[in-house]
Amino acid sequence: ITLRKLSEDIQNGPELALLQRHIVNLMEEHRSNLNFAAPVIEPRKYDVLILDITSADLDKIGEELEHIALAETSLVPTFPVRGILFGISHRMFLPLIVSKRSKTINVNFLFDTGSPNTYLRPETFAALGFTENTPTETNVIIHGTSITVYVSSNHFENVDLLGQDYMSRIRAVVMIDYPLNLIEVNVK
Repeated sequence: ITLRKLSEDIQNGPELALLQRHIVNLMEEHRSNLNFAAPVIEPRKYDVLILDITSADLDKIGEELEHIALAETSLVPTFPVRGILFGISHRMFLPLIVSKRSKTINVNFLFDTGSPNTYLRPETFAALGFTENTPTETNVIIHGTSITVYVSSNHFENVDLLGQDYMSRIRAVVMIDYPLNLIEVNVK
């Protein structure tokens, strides 16, 4: 079966079943050449350009969320979680609780739908008790779920980045309300 043959069949008005059979045959013949898997990004090499969020913005975001970042908390994580869309770029921020050992703190995460992994900035690691050596990766509990996190670096070193690893692990259902600048995350 060639593309020319397929083209002729289409021009001659083939039945849909014939067209589907041709496509399936082509896929089976070339299955070994097809690679639909996305390349894996080494977590320490990941980079995303986030220049529009400053330390002052993080303070404003904390005030708006009524969730002061890096403050110790005794709150118990619950869902749904309600966050905000911040700034002209509608950055999605979610107020979550992060624990490591005996420390439990508030973290206002920037939810990045393009990030395969979750990252904490060095200040967040320090608030969790890593005072001398910040690990390049460690396991923490984010809002009740254990996840491996990495150190924020490069162009996003000033934000805590929530990635797809966490959202898929909790089986998140995300609703975004652009007119109200709100985001809500629930679990399924």
